[in-house]
Amino acid sequence: MNNLKQFIRQVSAWYARIFSLEEIRQLPTLRWYFGGSLLYFFLTFSNWINANKTSLEAYQTGQAVCWPYFQNCADFAFLHTLYVNYSTGIFYMALYTVMLAIVYAMWRRRWTLAHGLLSILFIWEALVAFALSYVGGPYYYYHLFLTAILLFIPHKEYFLQRAFVLFYFLSATIKFDEGWIVGTYFTSLQTGLPLLPDGLAPVFTNVVIFSQVILCWFLLSRNKYLQRGALLFFVFFHLYSGVLVGYNYPTAAIVPLLILFGPLYRRVPTPLDKKSVAGWIALVLVIAFQAIGFLIPGDRRMTLEGDRYGMFMFEADHQCRIVATVRSRVSDAEGRGALARWESQPGNLCFNYLCLTGVSERYDGTIKERSETFESNFSMYRCDPYELWARYQPRCKLPSTERIGLTLDHSINGGPFYRIVNTENVCDLTYKPFSKNEWIKEPPEAPIIGVPVKNFYHY
Repeated sequence: MNNLKQFIRQVSAWYARIFSLEEIRQLPTLRWYFGGSLLYFFLTFSNWINANKTSLEAYQTGQAVCWPYFQNCADFAFLHTLYVNYSTGIFYMALYTVMLAIVYAMWRRRWTLAHGLLSILFIWEALVAFALSYVGGPYYYYHLFLTAILLFIPHKEYFLQRAFVLFYFLSATIKFDEGWIVGTYFTSLQTGLPLLPDGLAPVFTNVVIFSQVILCWFLLSRNKYLQRGALLFFVFFHLYSGVLVGYNYPTAAIVPLLILFGPLYRRVPTPLDKKSVAGWIALVLVIAFQAIGFLIPGDRRMTLEGDRYGMFMFEADHQCRIVATVRSRVSDAEGRGALARWESQPGNLCFNYLCLTGVSERYDGTIKERSETFESNFSMYRCDPYELWARYQPRCKLPSTERIGLTLDHSINGGPFYRIVNTENVCDLTYKPFSKNEWIKEPPEAPIIGVPVKNFYHY
């Protein structure tokens, strides 16, 4: 027994040394950040437990989509929807139990145990956000990358501060266009900016750009007044943005903002020892991840190629109209019993971010053609051609399917609808995750189809 205890102590000491846990024990900022990270895990998993994003059935029906660089992620699905069994609920309640155990470990100051348990939560969120489901968003990038620094990288406080400021700066890189400089992102919405007239939209958007390019660096200032002024501005900005985006993004950003740059803020000397190499590499990787969307030719706002790599929130106001025509074989009895003409069925069913606005069917013997028309119902649905392509791939694999025609008309920031996708058979197409896809067009190759009405930020 004594040998076992000695072995456990040695393993614990080795673990603490590898992951620099002494920093967490010594620095109140890191202990507070530990709790802040746990809060966002709770918020994330409370959304995912009922979201049906990683269930086997969601992949089979096209409701869930894999990342372009990992298109066979459905092969690794092991959870099921509620109508099949309780596996998803059981799994997430197990994670809830882990969160309770972390709170207990933090209270008892058993940071090795708390670190190991938080790593379990980190691994699952990272797998879902970057491998098992196409649900990645800037708030997950904030949380996962900063939590990775907290868990695995030495000089934690320094690199947490620098990474957070770097995220602000990278967020500005998608705003150097007319949607933000002129303010058409918000003036093309029915409700415009919260509490402000459309005439002030360009002022607001340019203040945001200035703050994310210049002001964010004052969070690291030696001057107390400049540092506190920048802090107050960004606190107000996130509270204001929550009127539009809800709790998710403000929680991911304002919690670390207050912990890292609030009352506990101190200027940390730049580390240049061997242990700092991992932190510098991590910052370079963040910049490289953001650059992917700019290296792919074309307008990422229109084609969405590379758009979800890096910080992309509020890049444009999107509207789209989608028509999918599925040609499939049916039984002789079904074909003989159907009318050999188009039957139009107007619809108004909305689900997720699309509304089914029309359905038409035509039977010709044993051939059935079903045409479905969808329209987006709020601006944050990005009308991603890859997502549409991926959602129809399960149907392409059905033996009865002969082909699926697809058109996608896309408008950004109140501009014209351009037909960026027009294919007779989406099943014959492939999608390249890191380069241009020739079947996704943009102006002038993409023709103008019409003009949009004013959009809604949310449905």
